[in-house]
Amino acid sequence: MGHWDGNLKHLMNLAPEDFVCWLVGDAHFEGELSANFASREVDGDILWQIAINQELSGLHLELQAGPDSNMGRRLWEYNVEASIKYKQPVKSVVIYLRKPSSSKAEPPYQLKLPNGEVIHKFSFSVIELCKMEAEQLFQTGLKGLLPLVPLTQDGQQHDVVERVIDELQQPGVKKSGELLSLTYNLAGLVFEGDSEQLWLVRRFEMLKDILEESWTYQKIKKEGLEEGLEQGLQAQRQSLVLLVQTHYPALLQLAQEVCNAIRTLEGLKDLFQKVLLAKDELGVRQLLLSVKK
Repeated sequence: MGHWDGNLKHLMNLAPEDFVCWLVGDAHFEGELSANFASREVDGDILWQIAINQELSGLHLELQAGPDSNMGRRLWEYNVEASIKYKQPVKSVVIYLRKPSSSKAEPPYQLKLPNGEVIHKFSFSVIELCKMEAEQLFQTGLKGLLPLVPLTQDGQQHDVVERVIDELQQPGVKKSGELLSLTYNLAGLVFEGDSEQLWLVRRFEMLKDILEESWTYQKIKKEGLEEGLEQGLQAQRQSLVLLVQTHYPALLQLAQEVCNAIRTLEGLKDLFQKVLLAKDELGVRQLLLSVKK
């Protein structure tokens, strides 16, 4: 799910009150709950503590970018564990970020005996952003939801994006820079075609000063640099291993171990040059062993 997951989680953690109001209506956000359960291999996406009529409940959110024919059961299993652990009812919502396939989850999820008798019936909510109109999000009056607008049915229209930008720059909007930054990132995931992407880049370039002041922009920029660095490290490792495999196949395993241990791009480049200039296998072996120490 990658960038979809990261951006949406950033947004939800930035404006949890708005999401609770949107999804539950008469509830208030009280805080985060641990989404980790020892009995499960995969954690839930979001688990919040909410209050309805001053009584505590849970809100479980799953963000889904692609098809998952088992989503209904996943929600049910997670909901049951969360309800038992926290001793309170939990509402589950799955939010489809892109158009789901025909295998998308449809409530309720039912568990039946072979004779058709229903022994479990679980209700959950489904949000399909791609089937919503942008106006539906505007009408909520919840500014924290506006970065979702580009994911709606008509959300890629220039005038619609302009409206989002205008509303998020209104006086009194909290965390405006962060919300604009996330709007840009989410729009970048759905804008197609070179001309559309160019318009998006140019439009948000005008907001550069505002965006660069936001912690969201800085965090995502840092993550992007780290991702790029890791890709560079991996590419350099592959080049070095290929060099050794081609000319000194007997040293392949040793080279792989050494490459995996080097954590800097400069270190890998330096070793690559030394191996390239080495005169024989013995010299390369000594080089690799010296690094391994």
